[in-house]
Amino acid sequence: MSDTPESLAERLKQEGERVISFFNNLSQPQWGLTIYPQGAGWTFLHLLAHFVSSEIGRSELIQDILMGGMGAPRDFNIEAYNQREVDCLHSETSANLIKRFALERSKLVNVVSTLKLTDLDRIGNDPFLGEAQLVDIIKLTYRHHIIHLRDAKRILSK
Repeated sequence: MSDTPESLAERLKQEGERVISFFNNLSQPQWGLTIYPQGAGWTFLHLLAHFVSSEIGRSELIQDILMGGMGAPRDFNIEAYNQREVDCLHSETSANLIKRFALERSKLVNVVSTLKLTDLDRIGNDPFLGEAQLVDIIKLTYRHHIIHLRDAKRILSK
């Protein structure tokens, strides 16, 4: 099946629901578990804060490319951005972060569902992929969470 705005929007919606379900099912003690010990160390709450900030950032990136922009600056430091944004958001409650993620994902689903097929061929700079078609940038938006959730599930299975 070839990618269409509708199929991508549906996949974003489904993967967003999986993210919400995962975080809604964490117990209180699990929120404090460390998932990534590097640097300052990220707990499950930090990971959710990262998901919220990445939703906002990915949406801004996609909107910029749709408006004819280049996407992310070539010298964009994704690691610094991620840490800065997580530092700003991780003090919020898990319930609030889940609501924010759901809202941001819903907005992105709406944007993607209204794209024209030709929009998917637009080229922009993605902080992770480099120069890429919009279709691949959208796919990375949900694949990014799949990868992190796989890591999270490994921590929970220990």
